[in-house]
Amino acid sequence: MIVSALAGGVDYTTEMPSMKSCLEARSAITKQDPTIKTLCVPKADEKAEIKEFFGMFMDIIDQIREKEVLERLDRPCPDCTEEE
Repeated sequence: MIVSALAGGVDYTTEMPSMKSCLEARSAITKQDPTIKTLCVPKADEKAEIKEFFGMFMDIIDQIREKEVLERLDRPCPDCTEEE
């Protein structure tokens, strides 16, 4: 979670471990100065993004390997001749 405070044309941001802690910090900030606008924004889990990327990468590798196997199976037999 990221808490962002907009005050005087300057943005202040800090990462928070959870939405609950973000909302608590937001509440504490607005108690200090009610004119400050605060916003809690969920942050994407980097590990999940990396895992998804590598999952797509492995799918591509699997497709390439499958295509290679099919191409090998589709080749004419080197020991066979058309006369037989």
